Order: sequence, then structure tokens, then C-alpha cells
Amino acid sequence: MEKKRILIVDDETEVTTFFTYFLKKKGCDIVVANSGKDVERLLHTDTTGFHAALVDLKLPDADGLTLLKQIKAVFPACEVLIMTGYSTIKSAVTAMQWGARDYLEKPFDDLSSLEQVIDAVLSSSSKHSDHLSQEAAQYGIVYSSDSPMANVTAIAKKLAKKAIHVLIEGETGTGKELMARFLHGASNRAQQPFVAFNCGAVPESLLESELFGYEKGAFTGALKSRKGLFELAHNGTLFLDEIGEAPPSIQVKLLRTLETGEFMRVGGEQIGQSNIRFISATNRDLEHEVEMNRFRSDLLYRLEGIKLSIPPLRERIQDIPTIAHYYLQKRSGGPCEIEQDAIELLQRYDWPGNVRQLINVLNQTIALHECERLRAEHLPANLRSRTVQVNPPTVPKRIEQAIDHECERFVDTISRLVTSVDGIDFDYLIKRVKQLEGEIGRTIIAKGLTETNGNRQLLSKKLNITKRTIRYILNEKA
Repeated sequence: MEKKRILIVDDETEVTTFFTYFLKKKGCDIVVANSGKDVERLLHTDTTGFHAALVDLKLPDADGLTLLKQIKAVFPACEVLIMTGYSTIKSAVTAMQWGARDYLEKPFDDLSSLEQVIDAVLSSSSKHSDHLSQEAAQYGIVYSSDSPMANVTAIAKKLAKKAIHVLIEGETGTGKELMARFLHGASNRAQQPFVAFNCGAVPESLLESELFGYEKGAFTGALKSRKGLFELAHNGTLFLDEIGEAPPSIQVKLLRTLETGEFMRVGGEQIGQSNIRFISATNRDLEHEVEMNRFRSDLLYRLEGIKLSIPPLRERIQDIPTIAHYYLQKRSGGPCEIEQDAIELLQRYDWPGNVRQLINVLNQTIALHECERLRAEHLPANLRSRTVQVNPPTVPKRIEQAIDHECERFVDTISRLVTSVDGIDFDYLIKRVKQLEGEIGRTIIAKGLTETNGNRQLLSKKLNITKRTIRYILNEKA
């Protein structure tokens, strides 16, 4: 069995010693770097590569996010684990969004959880992700193995047990409430109440009494006292959907309750206390709402302890077959198969209503046709007439990310080399960068001609350029 090479990046000797001992017992070869400079040197000289890297988020001369980009650019297959303290958990989540496999919290007190994460990386096992997708499906969150939702769900799973508020962003119908229920179900509060409330579904005059409750006689019709959502959700989770719809008067009261946990019933005199985990959701850009003075900035900062963004369905069309098969197999009227022509049609629609609209279309189609095999001709006519052609990306996404990382690394290197503009030949710098453009173009064209056995017509189609452009690039002087 091939030994795993592991890179450990931390300036603390205790940490590198601990992981060296821990991983050598598992038969790994260990390489230690104590600084960002050590990592850069290794990336330029090491040709073997690493199976995984454990990278501290904060180093004296570098930050873990930059090192993550550099490592993934040179060794895209390397699994990166970010090591962080609780105070920097927001950056750790950003690291996962940028391609890190997971993050490990210092101090490493829970050795069983630590070992579980590391073993999953060493075995390159997909069992964990498969189990997570099955767990998410119990809450109605369905996605394929290569979906961006896999990463979103993995982050949500990590956040679930943290005492931190979460703001979920996403278009209407993407499944924000489902994600909130998943967060609650995977949390330590799972046995306590989950209370959902849509801030845009209740008139402003009733919002305060709905949220905080009221005493008998507080207003006309208040014949008896009533608990509000803050009391009903005590020790559990309160999900505030469409938080961007909350009026300014309620935003002030929400901010105070978020800060202190205290609230008062309408018409009451006693201060109540509630222990609540807040999850909020919005389909608005709240930062823009703050700029337009429609949403309080201090409330936004409180709500978005961590922000989760759910991508729209049109950006994850690979999920459409998985979602369709899942719901058609579980329908109450019995399972129904779906033909490939129907799948392809569904994938060419832009789905403004996202997953909710897709499920509604499937349910309506089956109800109308009562068929055991759903074909393209069964789908609504308006959907067939509004489909758009979806072209697959010409470059795999992982290569695009590696190119982006390498470009960022190049710019960063130049900026660090140029400590002062004094003595810089700016014309030479710009000329050399333009020459680099030609060199890269010729390299890719040469590689493409090798792959296509010199067939320029085929290569022009693959690269979506003209044969004249190919000739121009090959004839360009260096």
C-alpha cells in the first residue's frame, strides 16, 4: 500500500510534533513547514506532491487562505485541512468554500472526532459524503455527488453544533427552510423546538405580538395572554425567513433580543429571557439593503455570524436528474420512472422558481398524465417553449480554479517583489506580461494539436476559436 505524504504547516512546535507522532502511527510520511516561506519553497522544489496538508490559518508571515490557494494551484488533488481557533471559524468556513476539505479546531481536545476527519482524508473515502447526502435527503435536500450543494451541506453540518447564528442566502425556492431544519436537526438542540416564522407573511401591526407574545387586554381582542415565538422556541431554534422584510421598528427589537436574550410581551411589564439559536434567511442582498437604509447594519452583523449561500438550480443542473428520480420514486401514488429526453428538457430550463418549481412541475405532470414513465411530451407546453440551451463548460471547473489560483499567486509574487516603484521599468513589465500571454497561448495550442493529431478544425471547435486565431497565435513572435 502506498504511503501517504502529509504536509504539516504550523509555527508551533507542539502542534507539528503532535501531528507528526499522530500520523506516523498511521504509516504516513511527514513533511513539516513552519512558515509561509517554507511552503513556497516546497511548492517550487517538491515534485512528489502531497496526499493531504494540515495548514494553520494564522502564521507569522502568511495566512492559511493564501497557502490554501497556492497548494491547490500546484497540487490540485491535495486535500487541505485548515487548523483554526474558535475565534476564526468564519475564515475556516471561507476556506471550505475555497476548496479546503474540512477544518480542525484548536485545541484538539476531541481526539475521536479529529481521528475520524483525518482517517476520511487518508482513505479518500466517499462514505462520509454519501452518509451526509443521505442525512440531508431526510430533510428534503437532494443533490448529486458533484454538486456545489455537497460543499454547502458539509459546511452546514460542521456549523450545526456551534453556538453561532447562521444567515442563509438564496433565491426563492432554493430550499432555505430545508437547510435551516437540517442545521437544527444536526445540532445539540435537535430535541428542542424548531419554530419557523416568515417575516413577510404577517402585517407589521401584528409582528411584534407574534414574535414576543402579548398579555391579556394589551389590545382589542386580546382576551387572554399568549406566548410569542421567542417563548415557544426556548432552548431550540428560531428560524426567521425573509428577514429582509422585517420593518425598522421590529429590527430594533430583534437586535436587542439577539444581544441580550431578553424580550417583553406586548402590554407586559416583566422581562422574559429566552435561550435561542437564530437562523435567518433572505432572498435579498442585505448588504445592499443596508446601503439603501432599509436594513440595520448592526442587526445584519448580528444575524450573519456565518453566511451560507444556496446556489440557484440553474447553476447546478447536474442535480436535476437526482432530484427528479428521488421525488418520483417517493411519490405517494407509487414510483414513476423518467425518460432521458425529459431529463434533458428539464436541464435546459432556467427554473426561476428553483427546486420548488421543479417539484411542482413533476407533481402536476404526474397528476395530469398518471403515467408510469414520464417523457418529454408529458411536460408542460410552456416549459418546453421556454427552454434554453445549456452548454457544458469547455474547461473543467477544477482546472479553472487552478488557473485562477495560479494567476492570483503570480500577481501576489510580483507585488511582493516590487517593494518600491523606484527603479522599476514599467514598460518592460507590461511588455513581458503580454509576451507571457502569447507563450501560454502557443503552449495550449501545441498541446491541443497533439491531442487532435494536428486536426485544426477539431481543435478550433474544442477551444471555441477560429482557425485564423490558431494561425495568429502560432505565428506570433515571442
